[in-house]
Amino acid sequence: MMGHRSFLFAGLVAFTSLTALPGCGSGGEAGATASGAASSASSAASSGAGGQGGSGSTATATASASASGTGGGSEVVPTKPADLTHWITGNAADAAVTPTGPGLILMGGGTDVDAAFTWWKPYVNGGDVVILRALGADGYNDYLYSQIGGIDSVETLLVTSVALANSDYVSFVIAHAEGVFLAGGDQSDYIKAWKGTGVETALMKAWSRGAIIGGTSAGCAVLGAFSFAALNDSVYSDEALKDPYNLYMTLDRDFLAFPPLAGYITDTHFAKRDRMGRLVGFLGRIITDAWAPSARGLGIDEATALVVDPAGQGKVLGDGAVYLLEASAAPAVCVAGKPLEYAGLQLHKLTAGATVALPSGITSVPASTLSAAGGVLTPANPY
Repeated sequence: MMGHRSFLFAGLVAFTSLTALPGCGSGGEAGATASGAASSASSAASSGAGGQGGSGSTATATASASASGTGGGSEVVPTKPADLTHWITGNAADAAVTPTGPGLILMGGGTDVDAAFTWWKPYVNGGDVVILRALGADGYNDYLYSQIGGIDSVETLLVTSVALANSDYVSFVIAHAEGVFLAGGDQSDYIKAWKGTGVETALMKAWSRGAIIGGTSAGCAVLGAFSFAALNDSVYSDEALKDPYNLYMTLDRDFLAFPPLAGYITDTHFAKRDRMGRLVGFLGRIITDAWAPSARGLGIDEATALVVDPAGQGKVLGDGAVYLLEASAAPAVCVAGKPLEYAGLQLHKLTAGATVALPSGITSVPASTLSAAGGVLTPANPY
């Protein structure tokens, strides 16, 4: 098992030395699929996020820049750590505006959903956007600043360590942003470097100010109350169903706490990578391990986004579907070394324009029943 994963991961490393990773990223889930080429100008924003170095239009902020914070008064931007790589496009000074959220963008990886970034513009209110990542470069900068527009600046921060995540500069920039977007990559990097640090605190401060917080692929995978941490690489649906406690089923909690996602776990690249089985396994583990008495999962297709407004109303945008999976009770069998037995799961398939209230999960889209036994799902094709 480890051999084929290590081989695929090594292949990806070799590939990334030549070509930028797409924003959907792989990292800890590199072995999940061989897909990855950017397919449009907007997905070049994601891939540029892995892109080769800075662009000619970027400018670096100076430590002497002052910020007119929404809390009133003028604040001095902390000194940037010498080892922090970052890129700024637009105005390096903090925009003196108040965001009108809070809200969320949950994006499923692959091609970025332009409509989702158009949706956030009135909430961002002409303010500053921060892109958070642990690998890659500045591909989102020109895309969001020039193509989508309506913002004061875009700053990409390459936060690769706990020390950087705890730096005053990184915390300040995130907390003062009107929009923050977590790029794709490896969610294990995010959990290991950002959880319990200033990044976590600053993201929640931005939310409390009314900022829009979003993410794609790995960046979306860490936004829920629970997350698949990918600490031992990716996990496939057949593995999760045959043994929900297998080596690769590394789950995490208590990173971020956005109220609309209370009780939720998110997953991405959903139908394309056949991830329904593992989402069933995630929910079974969450309840069996007594993390929650019930739980819900959101599986988001590539080129698809669920945008969530300040009232908690979510709307599907893009080409694919968002799968809302609800588990109200524990599985009949969820133990190490045995196939998962789980009946009575409720599945809603939401396509473009469909809505759902979060965190209640109330939607007008009817539910179908999904179950797991003997290492397989019923129905076999739940998509």
